[in-house]
Order: sequence, then C-alpha cells, then structure tokens
Amino acid sequence: MPSDIAARAAGEPAAEPWTRARVISALATARAELLDAIAGLTPRDAERPMGQGKWNARETVLHLVARDRARVREMEAAISGAQPSWRGHEAPEYAQLNAREVGELRSHSWEQALGLLDATRRELQERLATVPEEPSTIWQPEHPFGWMMEALHAHDRHHAAAIRRWRAANKI
Repeated sequence: MPSDIAARAAGEPAAEPWTRARVISALATARAELLDAIAGLTPRDAERPMGQGKWNARETVLHLVARDRARVREMEAAISGAQPSWRGHEAPEYAQLNAREVGELRSHSWEQALGLLDATRRELQERLATVPEEPSTIWQPEHPFGWMMEALHAHDRHHAAAIRRWRAANKI
C-alpha cells in the first residue's frame, strides 16, 4: 500500500489524517511484524549473514535499536519543526551512518540486542504518548516529526520483510 505522500503524488486521495493514536498503532503493528520475522531465531542463526556483504539478523536488530534511539534523541527538535539530521542523506551517507551506529552496538549478544530492541521501542512509545495531539499538523508526514514517525514504521516493515525472505531462502 503506498504511503499518503506517494498516493498524493500519484493523484490518489490521501488516507485519513495521521493522529497520535494512528502513529502509535502503525509503529506497534510494524514492530509486531518484525518480532514475528525474528521469532525463534537462535543466537547461532542470528549470526549468519543475510547475504554477501549483508548484515546478520543481530546486526539488523541493532540497526533498528539505533534508529529508534535517533527518534528519541531528535523528537523534541522535530516536533518544533527541525528536520531530522539524516533526512536528505544520499545512499553513501546512510551507509556511513548505519555502519557507525551498528559499530557502536556490535558488541551486544543476540539476547542483549533483543532486550535493547524492546526497551528502546518502549521508551519511544512512552515518549510518543506524551506528545500533544494538537496541533495535528505535527503528526502528518509533511511535518518533520510526522515524516520521522512514518519513515520508522516503514523501516521496521522493510527489515521484517528482508528477514522473512532470508529465512525462507535459507529454510531457517
């Protein structure tokens, strides 16, 4: 399903406006998809690269921890209208950012990574619950804060799908 921004660009009517409840629900649903994708992975399986030159599942989880942390860190500024520090990065800049962030967390085991994944998302959700519903414009994808949150649930889904494809291809 295309995002509201893509739908508008294609001339399609936009979906209902984003609200705090809708954002929190989208994040919870996307994270549930991710948790389903990694369910039952053993620490050994989590260390298997997902392809030539690709991260393994543990590193992918640590990447998701880093991106949740970035949202927590930049939330107040984005609510005030500041663009997230990574918005507009080109592929090489994203690759450098991701390598640095995952590198800082790489020493964590699979079990520790899963604990961080849960704790960091819980912190983000708790912070989101304190963000006022009004003005409603902050929750829309056109606003830096709304964009940041829409990009996050899409990001979880992207990685969940990649892990599911890898598991299916390798019968894991």
